Amino acid sequence: MVGSAGVSTPPQALFVSYTSLLGGAERILLDHATALSGPVALACPDGPLADRARAAGIEVATLATRRVELRASVRDRIAMPLRIAGQARELRPIVARLRPRCMVASGMWALLSCTAGPRVSPPLVFQHNDLLPSPLVGRAVRAAARRADLVVALSQAIADDLDPDGRLGTAVEVVRPGVDLGRFAPAPLPTTPTALFLGAIVHWKRPDLALETVALAARELPELRLRIAGAPLGAAGAELLAALEQRAAQPDLAGRVDFLGPVDDVPAALAGATRLLHCADREPYGMALVEALASGRPVVAPAAGGPLEIVDASCGALYTPGDARAAATALVDAVRADRLGPAARARAETHFDVTASRARFAELVEDVAG
Repeated sequence: MVGSAGVSTPPQALFVSYTSLLGGAERILLDHATALSGPVALACPDGPLADRARAAGIEVATLATRRVELRASVRDRIAMPLRIAGQARELRPIVARLRPRCMVASGMWALLSCTAGPRVSPPLVFQHNDLLPSPLVGRAVRAAARRADLVVALSQAIADDLDPDGRLGTAVEVVRPGVDLGRFAPAPLPTTPTALFLGAIVHWKRPDLALETVALAARELPELRLRIAGAPLGAAGAELLAALEQRAAQPDLAGRVDFLGPVDDVPAALAGATRLLHCADREPYGMALVEALASGRPVVAPAAGGPLEIVDASCGALYTPGDARAAATALVDAVRADRLGPAARARAETHFDVTASRARFAELVEDVAG
């Protein structure tokens, strides 16, 4: 499709990612990119995302690796505009060489890179994956989003956060990502009640709340176990993991918690649990929740953000964000409710089939690409 020296067929879309980590947003990017009918390309730093894209037959234009930790230090906050400007400079010759029919900025930082300075000529789609982290960043992202031709938000919560009064001036479409219902299929339940925390070991995901929730719930469910599946991100994540391991060694949790580390086989991790325990106070969407439902695993999650659009009383339980006692009560109720598993799978089949979400995304992007 595209060679290093030139272009034989301009890609239908050039996807842009600020990072090459392979988290939920990046897996959604790959799902969406491979849904388009024409050839696509990806501009991102080298790393797991780039490797996975190449394996899927997507041409990758390599960008420099840059930090994205806005909250790490004052220096990071000051340097972020310079990093975005640097990526914008790298993108311009890539766009000139590939001549894509449209661009898809995956995430806020990619959007800011695509709109820094004079906007490049192809139509621009902003795939919005997150809630805005601060008022300052929010102003910058909204200003950049007004220069896009279309915003695709992963949830209504994300769309409302970006455009609370409906005056953005750019069309915002909600496309909730689905999952492969064949890959994520129900498996026999373990005989021991087991809660699974599935996600990166970072503070905002609240793995600490999962430990406190299980410690409380175990007073009524003495056999209850907790499995924590995910890798720490950066030095802060490593420190958090060490603190979690210390907490898990305390008498009320000792012998009850397993740390699985990075998990490549998510269906197998879900098969080893009876319920998914989600704890992030502000979850933009929640792919792990959708994967759990498809696997026939009921979900216990905070009643806020994306989980409100995924989980209802038929397939799980919602609790007040950040409240360990409320979470423990919800977990006990969910463990004791046998009817939830089949309903979880039925909800996934009705609302979260990846075939439907891929088709809708492709329809929107192909319309922008003309």
